[in-house]
Amino acid sequence: MDRTMRRMRWGLALVVSAPVVLATLWVTGTLNAEPGSPLALLVAGSGGLSLAALALGFLLLIAAARGANRLATVGTALVALGLLGVIVPAALATMLPGTDWVYRNGVLATSIPVLLVLATVGAILALIGFARGLARVELPARAAPAPTDSGTRARAGRIAFAGLAGLLAFGGYETLVLSPLALAPGYEIDEIYALLSPADRSSGIAMALVWLVFWGVAVVALLVLCLLRGRFARALNVLLTPRRVTVSALLLGAVIIFFQGWSGFSLGMSISDTIPPYAGGRSWQGQALSAVGALAFVAAVLIALVPGPRRMPVPAASVA
Repeated sequence: MDRTMRRMRWGLALVVSAPVVLATLWVTGTLNAEPGSPLALLVAGSGGLSLAALALGFLLLIAAARGANRLATVGTALVALGLLGVIVPAALATMLPGTDWVYRNGVLATSIPVLLVLATVGAILALIGFARGLARVELPARAAPAPTDSGTRARAGRIAFAGLAGLLAFGGYETLVLSPLALAPGYEIDEIYALLSPADRSSGIAMALVWLVFWGVAVVALLVLCLLRGRFARALNVLLTPRRVTVSALLLGAVIIFFQGWSGFSLGMSISDTIPPYAGGRSWQGQALSAVGALAFVAAVLIALVPGPRRMPVPAASVA
């Protein structure tokens, strides 16, 4: 059963992480890179590795399901068939030139509803199967993670705050300075803002400031929890171990970066509609930041789900 649980955690980590990387490649526009360029090769390599990781994750989940029962195995196989049938053709048709026949012939559009229903039914069967299989198995008791002390919790919080505060500062600079300069080459930043109407200028800046203030409050809240002492210290020392603070900071950073791209949408549209060359997009620094956000999410999932080194099970009598 220990091997089954390790396979399940590895499989879930890969299955959750791979689509995030694929979605990031699509959202950031890097899939439109010039064929044969270094960026195009990087996109092809990242996409290929993501698809391979997705397939490996499902293989591990199926192997884990075989350790539970037949119902879990059948359900997991149906989930893999349904989701891979949707994701793989769409990814290949997007990343590889000459494979858009999938869209032209309507094969993908016709099969998507059937595959999604298949994956949904499979997920229900897998959950029932795993629940039945694990209910009849007495899992080996393991020592709970040792609580940290207030000083260690505070240090972890300060490190997380420094990284997230730097992320907010750079994200705001990218939205208000770097992306406008990339959208209007040949203009200075004060000229760009002067050419915008007062309504476009104020609404665009306001969206960026709302993003900055909202997520700034969230980052400060995480720091306060890490620094808090007194009557709540013992509970927080159990809850906010350095590992959990790291996972929380990575997930928060990934969400901050995701919404950072949308915070500049209004300003970017106004610049594209007003100033030559009247083209959309964002700076390469913003695209790189989106990639960092995807990597932060993947890192958080791996740290949270991937099992650590094998440990000897603690006998039930000792735990009691």
